[in-house]
Amino acid sequence: MQFSLSLVVLKALPVLVLGGFDSILGAIVAGLLIGALEKLSEVYIGPYFGGGIEGWFAYVIALAFLLVRPAGLFGQKTVERA
Repeated sequence: MQFSLSLVVLKALPVLVLGGFDSILGAIVAGLLIGALEKLSEVYIGPYFGGGIEGWFAYVIALAFLLVRPAGLFGQKTVERA
């Protein structure tokens, strides 16, 4: 397998979505959370899908989290006034 910077960038997108684009602390916490959830999902859920879910599981988490809290974990909610 060949390593390239594009793999790192593709892994950073769900971390930024989950942590919030304007929060450094959120990105750190989200990176740790996604890393742990990827490994746990590979061990416990992976056999039901035939393995290999580590590559796309972070995107499923990010998509589900966007439905619940679009600003991210520590992101600030925008307030628009008329």
